[in-house]
Amino acid sequence: MIITTGLEPCMDTLYHATELAKRFGLDIVKRGDLSLKEMRSRHGDEEVLVVSALGARLDVPGKKPFFFHPNTAAFRIKRLVRGDTDTMLVACQIQPGDRVLDATMGLGADSIVFAHATGEAGHVLGIESEEVLAILVEDGFQHWSSDDLALEQAMRRIEVRCGNHLDVLKGMSDRSFDVVYFDPMFEMTVQSSTGIAGVREYANPEALHEEAVSEALRVAKKRVVLKEGKTGRMYERFGFTPFRSRGQQVVYSYKEISGGE
Repeated sequence: MIITTGLEPCMDTLYHATELAKRFGLDIVKRGDLSLKEMRSRHGDEEVLVVSALGARLDVPGKKPFFFHPNTAAFRIKRLVRGDTDTMLVACQIQPGDRVLDATMGLGADSIVFAHATGEAGHVLGIESEEVLAILVEDGFQHWSSDDLALEQAMRRIEVRCGNHLDVLKGMSDRSFDVVYFDPMFEMTVQSSTGIAGVREYANPEALHEEAVSEALRVAKKRVVLKEGKTGRMYERFGFTPFRSRGQQVVYSYKEISGGE
């Protein structure tokens, strides 16, 4: 991978590029007035991470450019501030101060909504197995600028960990999170969404395994929640209870740890 900047970077952009280069263990390549095509030819590398005033963008020939964006989290948080409800939060029974483990973070829209709902006293940990996604999404959480203070504050509170969710779960103590949440990337919810098209090129398509669900049930205090497309049947395979709602695009299901519905 080549890490470079836009054509006329300011000092803040250069500092941002330096931060990302350290995360990837690479050096910054000076852009000069070269096009991305010329940079690829000169350095013999197809993957170019361009850092500009707008943020970081991974550009690879034949793939959609990948860059962080809060996506649905932006309007979902606006609705919550107005006093509306969010189906995911209701299905997870989220309360202020809760600790939430988003075991399949992806682009992090759900993690952002969790962070808003759990507040300053809560904690949200997002796990992402693909290093490029984990680093760029974490970078986006820290650098995305918005005039929506609630959205920006929520993003800044999220902790990101790169790793396989099963391995991470195995290393966690019993009942260390209130809720463990799965939204596997291979499901139709991703394939049908144009808003996160770029992530499909880099996401881990591995299916959710029974051992991961078993570990999640050990780690969770309140419940484990699964999100899948409307045609999904994972909840049947894992014995989860469907959460009834009017939504047509996704299905939430859960397993209660103790008490509850």
